[in-house]
This record gives sequence, structure tokens and C-alpha cells, in this order.
Amino acid sequence: MSKPLWFGGKTMQQWKEKAAQIKIIVKKSNILFFAVSLAFFAVISSLWDSQTVSYAKAYTDDKTVTKVKSPLFGEQKKLFGGTIASDKQALALKKELFKQAQEDANIDSGQFAQELYEIVGDAPIREMVPFISKRDEKVAAFLVGIAKKESSFGLASPSKDGETCYNYWGYKSSGQRGTAMGYACFASAEEAIKVVGDRIEVLVNKQRNTPARMVDTWKCGTSCAGDPGAPSWVSTVALYFEKIVG
Repeated sequence: MSKPLWFGGKTMQQWKEKAAQIKIIVKKSNILFFAVSLAFFAVISSLWDSQTVSYAKAYTDDKTVTKVKSPLFGEQKKLFGGTIASDKQALALKKELFKQAQEDANIDSGQFAQELYEIVGDAPIREMVPFISKRDEKVAAFLVGIAKKESSFGLASPSKDGETCYNYWGYKSSGQRGTAMGYACFASAEEAIKVVGDRIEVLVNKQRNTPARMVDTWKCGTSCAGDPGAPSWVSTVALYFEKIVG
């Protein structure tokens, strides 16, 4: 009769049966562990998905989240947009004011011209009225007053080659057509008013701003002291000067 085994006296068959039972238990435990792990990951995944969806929904639904504001470009856009609009408005206003000023100037010029037409009547200087009326009031007054005294509004004035020199003020020097009878000969009424008017304007700015102050320079060159014709010159020029300047 053989001896029992050293490991507890259990037979090999018993141990095999015991090992099979343990194997089954372990296998079941592994399955359970796997199932628990799977369930755990499923729960975590579900929570993650729901959170992601929630954030995504909030991002698309909430306008405050989706609206992107730039502290730099947003403000610049508003600032520059406002500046451009302001510049355009200012430019439009400036153009409108300039247009209105032109219209007012045309009206004033037209009214002034009408007054001058009434003063000069049908004399040759009449064609110069549109140019005279655009000059400063005092300059215009001297142009009319001196022309009356020196040439009776152009009725007695220098000519060249049978054509008028448009010099109704006894103005010396020369014009585009040179000289005639010692006086400037202008090519047009416009040139005459430009040249003579500019000279008068210079003198007015030098305080030769009344007929009495103008006579020494215009009639005599430096001084009319002792010139018997000076008082008459001042009187005639002043008569028309005062009609215009008032």
C-alpha cells in the first residue's frame, strides 16, 4: 500500500478538482473586474460627452461667448469710423459754406455792379464794371472816381493804332501793348482793371485811403503843394468816391 502525498494527504485528483474550482473563481473575478471597469469607463465617457455637449451648446447659444471683442481693433474701428464720418461731414459743410459764400459774393457783386452801372451810365468805362465790382470797395471807388477826373470815364483817353488803350486813369508805365502818348496801353479792359486796381490797392494799404491823401501820389508823384489843380482833383474824385464808399 502506497504512502499518502506529503501535501496534506490529499490525492492528486482532489487537488486537481480544487485547482479547477479556484480557476473558475478567478475567471469569474476577472470577468467581474472587467465588467466593473467597463461600466466605470462608460460612466466617465458619458459624463465627458454630456459636459462637452453642454459647453458646445453654451458656446453657440450664448452670444456673449461667441461675440469676440478686440480692445484694439474694435475701438479703432469705432474711432476711425467716427473720424472718417466727421471728416466727410466737415468737408461737405466746408463745400456748402464755400458755395454759399460764392453765391453771396455773386449777389453782392451783382448788386454792386448795378450801382456802378447807374453811376457811369453809357460811358466807355461801362464795359469795365464787371471787373471793377469784384474789387475791394475803396479800390473800386478810386477806379471810378479817378477815371471820372482823368478821362471823363474813358471819353478822353490815350489810343494806339486807332484803338483804345483802356487807360482811363492817366496811368503811366506800360501795358501789354506798350505805351501810347506817354501812358500805359492795355490790351483789354480786364488787364487795365487788374494793373491799375492792384496799384491803387497798394496805395490804399499805405494809408492813401482817401482822395485827399491819394492826390499827392497819383496826380503829382510826391507832393501837390502849390498845384492849383489839386483841389479840383480831390473834389471830383471825392464826389464819386463817397457815392460808392458812402
